[in-house]
Amino acid sequence: MSDNSFNSTPDWSDVKRALVIVAHPDDADFICAGVCIQMANLGIEVTYMVLTNGDKGNHNPEITRNQLIAMRQIEQRKAATLSGVKEVLFMGEEDGFLHSHPDIRKRVTRAIRRIRPELIICTHPDRYFVGEGYINHPDHRNAGLIAIESIFPAADNPMFYPDMADEGYHPHKIKYLYVHGHDAPSLKIDITAELPTKIESILCHKSQFSDPEGAKQRWLEMWGERQEDGSLRYYEAFKEMKFG
Repeated sequence: MSDNSFNSTPDWSDVKRALVIVAHPDDADFICAGVCIQMANLGIEVTYMVLTNGDKGNHNPEITRNQLIAMRQIEQRKAATLSGVKEVLFMGEEDGFLHSHPDIRKRVTRAIRRIRPELIICTHPDRYFVGEGYINHPDHRNAGLIAIESIFPAADNPMFYPDMADEGYHPHKIKYLYVHGHDAPSLKIDITAELPTKIESILCHKSQFSDPEGAKQRWLEMWGERQEDGSLRYYEAFKEMKFG
């Protein structure tokens, strides 16, 4: 049943740009493509930042590492285009070993200062388990950690990376942070109308699915929430934080 305790009507009237920071190609499509489609349809410029190169995301020994990296970039760009995303940034960290270190924090901070998003979407850095049968990938957690460590204290503090001012990238403070996978989500957005495009964007990642039709049916069954009238609705949920 639907839960009326959530805020389901976000106000994006003061959002011109949004940045999604995730670990792997396809992560953004799974966690927030529906919301990104809605924002793009409103004229908000959405950027995906993929922190790793995705080079561990296949079990086929006949595909080389470099082939897989190139393949996954092509897939992610195609998926992003379907969702109306303006730009995809590939940060190139090694898949499976993502961690917060000074270089990646500086590069993410530079991107935040360049793009100047009012809204950032990231993953929850403390989510170790999902349901009763899935251990959350450490890259998912560390992507969230890198995102929040770059947002604060670095992105809006001129004492961090003063050399960026010479590049034209000045401190920037975001207005909203949406955290996916939080134990206490406060924002639940109906994406039922966007679901077909969301699924189509996920299925652009052909390297990840041996049975795309079967996967699609499982998602329709798993993600749907039964309403009082018996219909199914689909949502994306986040912990919403606001900064003054």
